[in-house]
This record gives sequence, structure tokens and C-alpha cells, in this order.
Amino acid sequence: MFGLKKKQKKDNDDMAAVDGAKARSPLGDISKMLNASGRIALPTLQKLVKVYQKTKFKIFMEQPVLVGSSIQSGSLNLLKRASKEEMNRTVVFELDDAEEASSPSETLKHAIYPLVKGEYATGPINSFSIGRVDGNDMIMPDYAISKQHAILEIKRGNYAIMDCGSTNGTMVNGKRIDKKPVNLRDGNIVGFARYEFTFLSPESLYDMLSGAEDD
Repeated sequence: MFGLKKKQKKDNDDMAAVDGAKARSPLGDISKMLNASGRIALPTLQKLVKVYQKTKFKIFMEQPVLVGSSIQSGSLNLLKRASKEEMNRTVVFELDDAEEASSPSETLKHAIYPLVKGEYATGPINSFSIGRVDGNDMIMPDYAISKQHAILEIKRGNYAIMDCGSTNGTMVNGKRIDKKPVNLRDGNIVGFARYEFTFLSPESLYDMLSGAEDD
């Protein structure tokens, strides 16, 4: 009985330590600042970089981010979508052979998805889901994205991504992956259908935003 009480006290102390760390972060709990799609506003992060040092910025971010970098040139195959009932289906994305290079997208350059679950998110805390519909942690409302496209597992500071059998695939550094988890490293390029993101640690994100401020 005494051992159980000691364990409960330790658990309470651990929770208090976590809560204390969040209270000390510059703008509070990041999960409360995500929009319905799981994104955080770029101006918010730019303000943080101007005011706070990298160590405090890291505490606030909690986890790495996916930063939008480009959209592949191509087209959606809409030929098979003949009825309203088919609007729920994922559409095949076909890469444009005439355009080998990626076309930069100003919108995606401002899309920053922290790998943090939203305030009202459900599901395992160490599992971050990516897909087209509500219920995912990172929502990309595009018919090239499957309803549940990919899952990113977060365990002990390691980050591994796997595809969920999506129609248009998940890529890591240009190589299509499957349901076997692939570890991510800082600076890796992660692709979902026609969208590409850069996987960045909080420190690298801080450096990137600091560099943008200096330009």
C-alpha cells in the first residue's frame, strides 16, 4: 500500500513538472493555438522568434513540424467521378511529364503543421494521423489526399512515418514508402500525393524563421 502511494505521488509530481514546463512557454499551450486543420499561424511564430531565444521557442513548440515547400505539377484524374456518391473517393493524381520540377506554392510555404495533437484531438497520444477528413491530426482537404493518408509515430524522441495504403502515396526524400515505418531526420522531404513538406526540428524552424527575418 505504501509503495502504491509513493508511485501515485511520483506520477503527480511528474504531471506537475509537465504542466509547469507548459506554463513557462512563451504563449502557453501550443495545442490551443492550432486551427481546425492542425496548422499554426506563421505570424505567431515570427513574433516568437523576434522576442524569445531558441531555448524558450523549443519549449513552446514541443515537437518538430512539417513545413510546406512545394506542389508537384500535374492534374487530377476526374474522369471516373461521374456522380455525387463518388465525391467521397480519393482521386488519382497524375504527374505532369512536361514539368519535372516542383512548382513552388506561396500558400504551402506558409503552411506549418506542428506534430502536436490539437486541444480536442482523440486517439493515441503518440500517433499523429494525416488525411483529408475530420478526425485526423493534420487535415489536408484535397481529393488527391486519402481520407487517412499516413500515420506518424512519435516514440522517445524518434519520429517514424508510414503510409496507410493511400491512393497517391507517401514519399520520403523522393522514395515511395509503404506500411513499414520509416524514420525521419531533420531536413527530410516528406510528400503526400502532390504536396511536399520539410520535416524540421524546433531548432531548425527557429533558424529558418530567424534567417527570413534577417533578409
